[in-house]
Amino acid sequence: MSTEVRDYISISEKLKDFGVSVPNGLAILPYNLATAKSVNDLRQHVESDTVRTLLKVSKIPYVEIFDEDNQPPYLQQYGFEWFGPTLFISTGLLSQNPNVLSITLGLITNYLYDMFKGAQNSKASLDVIIQQADGSCKEIHYSGPPDGLINIAEIVKELGGES
Repeated sequence: MSTEVRDYISISEKLKDFGVSVPNGLAILPYNLATAKSVNDLRQHVESDTVRTLLKVSKIPYVEIFDEDNQPPYLQQYGFEWFGPTLFISTGLLSQNPNVLSITLGLITNYLYDMFKGAQNSKASLDVIIQQADGSCKEIHYSGPPDGLINIAEIVKELGGES
């Protein structure tokens, strides 16, 4: 299991540069937002749709930053690893709804438990971007057993957000 926390680009500045609305709340971002040179370079993991469905079914509000007709292309990776989307969440949302990240991570973990049922050495990867009150961002990258995803919420709590 590996978890890394690092500084991340300003989501609001990058999206504004691309002419995209800045999310206010929970959102799913393209995985390569930091390195993309234009909107046409953006890509999202195919599991982004799975997480959107989990959120919709569980009535967890999230913000779409692209309309249905302008979603970035999908990247399908093959292997026995689940490559999750990049989740974005502001500390403002966490202060209003401290459990939203824990609940979201729990939904994903339960989905992965069912998906990998009986499998040995299953692995999941997920990135969570936390936007601080001052607009700066931190990225938490997780790669390891699916049941370790919930630890991201504790890291967020240590960074000053609630979970």
